[in-house]
Amino acid sequence: MPIESEAPDYFGRYQVLEELGSGAMGVVYLCVDPRLSRPVAIKVMRRSEFMTPAEQEQYQARFRHEAEAAGRMNHPDIVQIYDVGPAYLVMEFLEGQPLSVILKDGSVFSVRKVCALVLRVADSIDYAHRHGIVHRDIKPANIMMMNDGGVKVMDFGVARLESSTLTAIGTMVGSVRYMSPEQMMGERVDGRADVFSLAAVAYELLTGCPPFPGKTITEVVARVVHGKHVPPRQADGRLPEAVNAVFVRAFATSPADRYPHALDFARDLQTAAQSVLDLEVTYPAAEASPTRAEASAPTLKTARTATAPAGIPGENTIPHAAGREAVLALDSDPPGAEVYLDGQRLGRAPQPGLGVSFGRHQIRMEARGRAGVTTDIELTAARPLQALTCTLPLAVAGPGGVRPGQLVDFGPEVTPPRRIAGETPAYPDAARERGIEGSVVVEAWIGETGDVIETALIESAGGALDAALLQAVARWRFAPATLGGVPVSVRLIVRHVFRR
Repeated sequence: MPIESEAPDYFGRYQVLEELGSGAMGVVYLCVDPRLSRPVAIKVMRRSEFMTPAEQEQYQARFRHEAEAAGRMNHPDIVQIYDVGPAYLVMEFLEGQPLSVILKDGSVFSVRKVCALVLRVADSIDYAHRHGIVHRDIKPANIMMMNDGGVKVMDFGVARLESSTLTAIGTMVGSVRYMSPEQMMGERVDGRADVFSLAAVAYELLTGCPPFPGKTITEVVARVVHGKHVPPRQADGRLPEAVNAVFVRAFATSPADRYPHALDFARDLQTAAQSVLDLEVTYPAAEASPTRAEASAPTLKTARTATAPAGIPGENTIPHAAGREAVLALDSDPPGAEVYLDGQRLGRAPQPGLGVSFGRHQIRMEARGRAGVTTDIELTAARPLQALTCTLPLAVAGPGGVRPGQLVDFGPEVTPPRRIAGETPAYPDAARERGIEGSVVVEAWIGETGDVIETALIESAGGALDAALLQAVARWRFAPATLGGVPVSVRLIVRHVFRR
């Protein structure tokens, strides 16, 4: 069912303001959420007019499943999904430009800036993989360069849906030069396909050229499946020989021979390029050839004219510099975690006084036996001195790789919690007398003992009705959720409809 060219007035409660962009797979609108008075971007997925009713129903079910899985992710460099409709996503509204647009404008990036960007994207990719989500379409058009210097990776979950469920003319034209050989061959795909695609993006950023050049799509595909990329030092003789070996591993035709994690690739690349971090790469205008074409418009763009971002955070970061603009103090629990600032390793926590530039920066901390933590922090002239402490959770352990009490995403392998005590909310007399009715949605955090640890209001129907449900849920007790027989924590969405 194709999308109409004229924009609708509403998607659910979201009011449409204008169309931001369209492509082979969907249309993006700038909308406003009247309940929270905030702008949002809504991506409406195209469904083929050749689908049968059964196929459309299957598509819609899978769309919702993939979108809900992506919506549970919470990473500073991944676009946040707020809501899911029948065939649309409600996402945070981003102000910036896709990397693909910036590259076509003849921009200049330093190798240092490239490495910082690749590290941030790699961290978001690994985070998604730990949550069971493979992107399948990492490319410059899906990397948003924010006006404030941040980075956001778009279309997690949706890219998988698009690449595996739908067929659109020209889709492969735009993505073929970033696609792994197993994707091209229709074989099983896991996170190492995203590592391959990220390497293709990194190669292009470092050299200004595609790693698998060709005059036709067929020629490009043949080079990819046979592992015949152009060594980066051959594409740009200023690059050190050590960079070649990094891409040999990243572009291995067999996934087993590739880097297992995106951060492994990104860190090896930064190490290999240490001697040329200040080298600048100029990107030529896009060629009118099948391997240079983008099949679709940017997934998101700003409603007003956006300027190219000043740079990736960390480009001008000078740790412990005398002429510093701001100071950042970092510590970890437990102490001694490895600290990375905008992808660069600084040493172990605590780091009591780092001189940094104003703007947004990414902090990552890692420790043996602990899960890594990534967060963003913004330093301004009004807030030039900040301290950040991160608690690193224990790495998964025990039967099935899960520890008791671990907060897990609900899925088919998780036995859901079962309420064993507590009453449904009573209709407040004051609300009934005034004729107040509505639907309240609450999120409850159910711990491994079955107790309700925390509640949060998701959708309001007024103070009296909200309080009735919140108070009732807080008194509930559950038989806890389990994963592989281990009691775990889950988040449960509770909806109650109050009608007179």
